[in-house]
Amino acid sequence: MVEVGRLANREGAEREASVWFARLNADDASAEDRNRFADWLRISPAHGKAYDALCGTWRELEKSGPLVRAVYFGQAMNAASAPRPRRQRWTTAVAAAASFAAIALVAVWALRQQDDSTFQAAVGEQTTVALSDGSTLKLNSNSKAHVEYTPDVRVVFLDRGEAFFSVVHNVNRPFWVHAGNSWVRDVGTAFNVYLAPSGVVVTVSEGAVKVLHSGSGDLPDAAAMSAGASVSAGEQLKVHGRAEALRDLDEAQLTRLLAWRQGSVDFENEPLGNVADELMRYTSLKIEFSDPALRKLRVGGTFRTSPEGAEALLTVLHDGFGMTVRRDGPDRVYIEAPTR
Repeated sequence: MVEVGRLANREGAEREASVWFARLNADDASAEDRNRFADWLRISPAHGKAYDALCGTWRELEKSGPLVRAVYFGQAMNAASAPRPRRQRWTTAVAAAASFAAIALVAVWALRQQDDSTFQAAVGEQTTVALSDGSTLKLNSNSKAHVEYTPDVRVVFLDRGEAFFSVVHNVNRPFWVHAGNSWVRDVGTAFNVYLAPSGVVVTVSEGAVKVLHSGSGDLPDAAAMSAGASVSAGEQLKVHGRAEALRDLDEAQLTRLLAWRQGSVDFENEPLGNVADELMRYTSLKIEFSDPALRKLRVGGTFRTSPEGAEALLTVLHDGFGMTVRRDGPDRVYIEAPTR
């Protein structure tokens, strides 16, 4: 576990940032490490600035990596072939080769930083990520996102699945989420984005966001965002193509929609087909119904966001409703109506 003390000056912040950079890029970086990193960021704005500057340096080194490697390789070869005493020639070549190795190591670290800006949660798991500005994102099952921060803007691309964002607001450095063909700009503090098969669903628990449908992958300007939809705390916006549907949520509905963050999903008088579709997000199991009418059956209950949740549903259907559960291999199951 990394131990970092508090240093007040800029040099100290830069030293601590380098320690955290190494820790978070280590193979054994843990959720506890990321939580402690978030605590460190909250101590002083200088910490976030130092960490962002370090990340920017690595990105620039990555861009120049091929050129730098070529230059140092040439220097090493020239040093090895230069007309000078054998011992001196060997020493110089070793030094040049060592410099080349150091640059190569820098390139490897730069690539790792780029890789580690992409985050994923496996099927049936959730992953919490502490971002360099003190914000956090929590990825739901089978979700993927990548982060692109610059000194002027913060952007998270939700490539797949669902994520909950808790944002440290900074009017001079706006926070954006891109999902599907929609841009979401943070105006408040906490919101959920789900890249569903039918479109993008944005649910706000605190503050407010602006949502804009755009066929372009470019960051919208202020004029474009002024035409976007406003979504406030306790509201949900569903975007399907250019169609938008905004609805109010009561406290119970909001709690159920965001319950996945605590490892469960809650249903109340919900069509069985919807319940099965939701639980299949947390397992590799494919659930199919022999009769489409079964999907309309109203059910309720709380299930875990894991493969065990889907198995619990199958148990309820068999034991509670008398349905036949027929398995076809390890990853497919058919639900049949009760026999009379």
